[in-house]
Amino acid sequence: MTVTPETNCASQIDPEDQTAIASHDWETDESLSETIVSTVATLSGTEPDELDRLYDRVDPDSLETLFAPTGGTARRNAGRVSFRLAEYTVTVHASGTIVVTAAD
Repeated sequence: MTVTPETNCASQIDPEDQTAIASHDWETDESLSETIVSTVATLSGTEPDELDRLYDRVDPDSLETLFAPTGGTARRNAGRVSFRLAEYTVTVHASGTIVVTAAD
């Protein structure tokens, strides 16, 4: 999923309020980590490779394992993980929703 500033069913990015809500699509080849980095990069107006490395903040493989659909198809419905990336707090929900807000 490529995150764009426009509001659509997959993402909402508001640079003025420094918030973003994105939905990871488990049916694509893009990893959860790529969706997170793409969302933060779009919100911050930077290139993904200019951000802090995600794996310095959280283990990307563990995120995938923790939130990937169970049994290949059943989606998880509980749990979330929050961490800081760049100047943002990133919260990943079991549903695949990613919420990014300016860190305090």
